[in-house]
Amino acid sequence: MAEEDRTNYVYEFTYSSAPGLREIFQCKYVSPGEALNRFRKILALTESPFDFKIVVSDETMGEESSFQVKGGSIEEMFVKFKVFLETSTGYVFREVTQETEEKPLTQMGLESLSNYDKMQVVIYASFKHGKFSSLDVAEIYEDSFNEDLPKSTASTYLARMWNNGKGHLERYGNRSGYTYRLRTEMKQVQREVERAEELLAAIQMRVRD
Repeated sequence: MAEEDRTNYVYEFTYSSAPGLREIFQCKYVSPGEALNRFRKILALTESPFDFKIVVSDETMGEESSFQVKGGSIEEMFVKFKVFLETSTGYVFREVTQETEEKPLTQMGLESLSNYDKMQVVIYASFKHGKFSSLDVAEIYEDSFNEDLPKSTASTYLARMWNNGKGHLERYGNRSGYTYRLRTEMKQVQREVERAEELLAAIQMRVRD
C-alpha cells in the first residue's frame, strides 16, 4: 500500500456467508473506497447476503461507528454500506466506485470467475517470488479449485498475461519451455496481489467446505 493511501481506519465485517456459517473479515489502514471494494467482494462470495454488521474504527481519534443490516439484495447492501462510510468518515466516493479497476477477478464470486480469471488469481496470489512454468500454474490451479487446467490452456493464458512484454509478466526461455516472472515492482501488480490473496483465501475456504 502506498504511504499516501494509508489511513487510520480499521474495518471489521461480521457476516453470514451461508446459513449457519458466521465469519469475520477485517482490513486495516486502507481508504474507505478500498474498504468498499473489499466489501463488494465479500458480498459476491456469500450465498445469501444477510445479517451484516460493519464496524469502522479511527485509531487516531479513538472513535468507532457501527452499522448493521439484515436482509436485502447485494446491491441494496452495497449502497447502504457506501452511505454509512460516507457519513462515518466524510469520504467522498467517485461515481465510478462500482466499476473498480480493470480486473473482473477483483469483483466477482467463484461462480462468476472464468478459467482465465481463476488462473490470474492463482498467479497473483501464489507466484510473488521467482519464476514459474505453465505446469506450476496448472498444479496450483488444480489444488485451489479441484479442477483440471490443461498445460496447453495454462500456456495460452500465460501468453495472454505476458502480452508481448506489455502485460504483468516477464517471459524467459524459448518455445520448448517458457518460464515467467510476475512483475511485482509494478504498483498495479502489487494491488492485484493483495486482492488476489484475499479472494483466493475466501474461495479455498468454500472449496474445502
